[in-house]
Amino acid sequence: MHSLFMALVLGALTSALAQNLSAIRWVDCAQNVPIPLQGTNFTVPLPSTLHCGQLDVPMDYAKPLSESNNITLGFTMFRPNNSQGLINFNPGGPGQEVASYSWEIALNLDRASWFAGLEGYDILAIDTRGYWSSNALNCSQGNWMISSSLPASEAELTAFQTPVRAFAQSCIDLSTPPGIVQFVSTNEVIQDWDQVRAALGYDVMHHFGISYGTYYGAKYAHAFPEHVGRFVLDAVFPPNVSNVDLLSKQYAALDRSLTRSDVYCLNDTTCPFHSQGKGAVLEAFQNVMDLAGSGSPATSGVSAADVRFFAGINYIAGDPNFPLFNTALFEALQGNWSLFNYTTAGPIFTGAAGSLATTYCLDYHVDDNTFEGYANILKVGAESDPLGAQFLFFLILHLLCTAWPYHAASNPAVPVNASMVLVTADFDYTTPTELATFEWMQQANNSVLVVRHGDDHGTYNVPGPARDAFINFLATGTLPAPVNETFVTVYEPGSVRAPVPDPYSVPVGVEAGDMDE
Repeated sequence: MHSLFMALVLGALTSALAQNLSAIRWVDCAQNVPIPLQGTNFTVPLPSTLHCGQLDVPMDYAKPLSESNNITLGFTMFRPNNSQGLINFNPGGPGQEVASYSWEIALNLDRASWFAGLEGYDILAIDTRGYWSSNALNCSQGNWMISSSLPASEAELTAFQTPVRAFAQSCIDLSTPPGIVQFVSTNEVIQDWDQVRAALGYDVMHHFGISYGTYYGAKYAHAFPEHVGRFVLDAVFPPNVSNVDLLSKQYAALDRSLTRSDVYCLNDTTCPFHSQGKGAVLEAFQNVMDLAGSGSPATSGVSAADVRFFAGINYIAGDPNFPLFNTALFEALQGNWSLFNYTTAGPIFTGAAGSLATTYCLDYHVDDNTFEGYANILKVGAESDPLGAQFLFFLILHLLCTAWPYHAASNPAVPVNASMVLVTADFDYTTPTELATFEWMQQANNSVLVVRHGDDHGTYNVPGPARDAFINFLATGTLPAPVNETFVTVYEPGSVRAPVPDPYSVPVGVEAGDMDE
């Protein structure tokens, strides 16, 4: 009798604990300001449409939720009256800060424009686990700085990997709860999303994902098809792409983007190479690399590898800044190399790359973790890189993952039956447009492909018909109709995409994604 009573009591306590851990705790937003907005002056009281919450979820979903197996997710919501549904928003990363976006909408700050047309929906912004307000990992960068020079031998690869392993170990040693570093992959993130969806009482969730947010979105749509509403994947990064294919496609995309800097110059009378005509920027890029590679004291210690880093990361990745890139080339040729100073940029880049690696490497399958495998990537990539740009965002992440203690055991196909809208830009370097085509043809056969003709990583803030098409889909559920216009082509399921156009054949300007940010 006593044992039965104790069992009932313990069972009740366990049930109560589980219920407590799985219930949303709504918190005072004024006491939980997202880090990017801290220091901003807000009008008090905050808008009634802004809500801030926390939810405890399992650290390891293979085990029951318990006091010893839980972490806390932080999230915010924009909640209008008479909401038309729930849209989950994720801007990518992995691990990019998310919670501030609901604040931006509610307070009508700069990025509220990204959601124009969606004001009738609950907008959910969950910081992904391991970052920001969702049990952020604690890691020590120390003196580690990624070199701008890529490893060229097995010994150099080992030298690259050694501090990566030390950084990973610091994450393991310093982060709590113990073991969390193994459980910050997309497989956990999408289960977190489903926990929040269920806790909010929604049966269906729409999704607006950008960049790595498209990877999360595709994985969620595959795992939880019964809860999938209208999904928009903008700047598609798909599962199931081999290392060689991913990196060779990005090499080609980087060369296209560098060529677009020349196109921009042809149309920009303030460009220092404007009067020299077609090809002047590309010639200047080669001249700057040659000078930097000469070892001349005139370059102020800037190497050809430094120039490649700035081309591949600082000036062209993400939202490309063609005017600044062209200016940097011109200044270097005049003897001012300060805009290629890796000493300042290196530590910042290293910290950012290390932060990305904590989730990316858990998702990423290293197909051949030998020096020969890495050398083959460089060999195949060089065939798609006639400009010799070499330094790639995803190549650095690949190298980090070769040393990371945890990574994906495989890279399987992730088919999605839902009718999604996939959005890409012809000259997106960060997530090459070929990746969107792969997702559309191989894994999302019922989806519509929206191709914006122009530059920039993502279409979320590029005004014009491409953005209008996917916002209308999110708002109404109407799939975009096939069109073929100057700045957008829409392909219906089962159709055939045209080849990526010549960079010189596509206009530049705001509708092409040239925002000069």
